[in-house]
Amino acid sequence: MSDVKLNLLQRIALELLWGFSRFMHIMPRWFRFGLFQPFIFVVFFTLRYRRRMVLHNLQCSFPDMSDREIRRIMRKFYGFLAEIVVDTVSLAGVKPTDKQKYIVWENGDEHRERMAGRDWIAMATHYGCWEYFLLWSWFAESECVGVYHPLKSKVFECYYRRLRNFSPHVKQVAMKDTVRHILRNRESAGGMAIGLISDQSPRLVADTVWYDFLNRKTAFIDGSERIALKFHMPVYFCYTKRLRAGEYSIRFDEIYDGVEQVAENEITRRYVERLEMMIREQPELWLWSHNRWKHTPEKQAKKFGKSTLEI
Repeated sequence: MSDVKLNLLQRIALELLWGFSRFMHIMPRWFRFGLFQPFIFVVFFTLRYRRRMVLHNLQCSFPDMSDREIRRIMRKFYGFLAEIVVDTVSLAGVKPTDKQKYIVWENGDEHRERMAGRDWIAMATHYGCWEYFLLWSWFAESECVGVYHPLKSKVFECYYRRLRNFSPHVKQVAMKDTVRHILRNRESAGGMAIGLISDQSPRLVADTVWYDFLNRKTAFIDGSERIALKFHMPVYFCYTKRLRAGEYSIRFDEIYDGVEQVAENEITRRYVERLEMMIREQPELWLWSHNRWKHTPEKQAKKFGKSTLEI
């Protein structure tokens, strides 16, 4: 965190936030999920946090659903969003002995053996508690790279860096530095797992590619595909299931083996396909509050004179 300079008030805010998170970590389950989570849910729901965005995204994604069903999913989403807050702050002070407490790795032993000494990409999602993926570093006892976008808030930037810094095997790398990190650390002794969350909205550019996703033409970040093809890395989709509050199972499904000759955008297309299937199973677990469809082919055509759909 040495590259982030905090003033006195920011340092105090950071330590207060961290102290509260440590407190939440030692609290029993009944307190975290029986008292604190419902409180956060009431706050989100009462303040109508991004309510219009959530409702609009759900209505456009599931046009055949009744209004009653849409609102039922929306309510469950806010409950789950409160759960994510509890999950995240509870990671403060997590220890190696907790490695089986949060995640069941469905094919973990098999995958660890298959990837031993190899570099590979985990295409993750904003589905379930995405911060939990870094716990793979303890299970595999090898380097696990969390690629992230730095936050505008200096306090929260420092907070999340500290939160994720629970294992010497975890490396936090800003998106812009990903390739440089790979070049410097390729084929390390234990192999390197690179976690990339790829379901956010990318910048709109002239050659943005559109995929069919949840009833709309949607742009996706293609960094995982470009890195995989450049360095011949296998790519796995993180198939996630919620077991109960604060606990998940993750299965690694192969998307690309590192040697297959694939068509352009095929790796991303496979990711998009699996993501939609997973969301449809439990839609409330995805991050509907994100302005996911702010870019459209129409905006692309207006800005650049032509949409890639017309090519």
